[in-house]
Amino acid sequence: MSRIKSAWEIALEKTENIEVDRNKLKKDENIKKARSLAGSFLNDDEHMSYAELERQFSAFEDPEAAKEGIKISLLQNLSLNTDEDVTHRYDRLSSLASLISSGNEAVNDLMSQIISFLKQYPEHRKQLLEQLKQHFTPVLEQKAAQLREKYGQDVPVSPENDPEFLKIAQQNLEQLAKQYEDTLKDAKEKLNTLI
Repeated sequence: MSRIKSAWEIALEKTENIEVDRNKLKKDENIKKARSLAGSFLNDDEHMSYAELERQFSAFEDPEAAKEGIKISLLQNLSLNTDEDVTHRYDRLSSLASLISSGNEAVNDLMSQIISFLKQYPEHRKQLLEQLKQHFTPVLEQKAAQLREKYGQDVPVSPENDPEFLKIAQQNLEQLAKQYEDTLKDAKEKLNTLI
């Protein structure tokens, strides 16, 4: 009768030929540290200056891994924002791009274009909503008249509480966001290639 192996013995047999790639582990650790550094800089933790960012970046043992980590953070943080007051963050994103591209003019120019594009998004959203409200005003006035006739008194009707308007606005805002996301995706791919 053969002996039944324990789960521990089976696991040891399966893993005995696995080798640990220490270089890959070290590179992954440096990428993680660089991403953390980029996050601290973007979030302005402890008021980190660009000079401090450069100092910490140059202290990495593996500059390529550090560059990769910062590039990952940069690309992830280039996203649509409905808040109009993110200029400081965009400036910091540009600084990250400049740092890892060694001031490459093509990268700086593309970053300027991307940031201008991202700054337009909140304004375009706002304009779209205003246009929709203007277009929908006659419909709302008609609904208000019907409610006045039905209840004998004025019933406030606004775009913000009208389900039909909200549905149309949501569809249009989603379409606008998709157009921006598609363009941003292409720009990020180009930036990734340039860096």
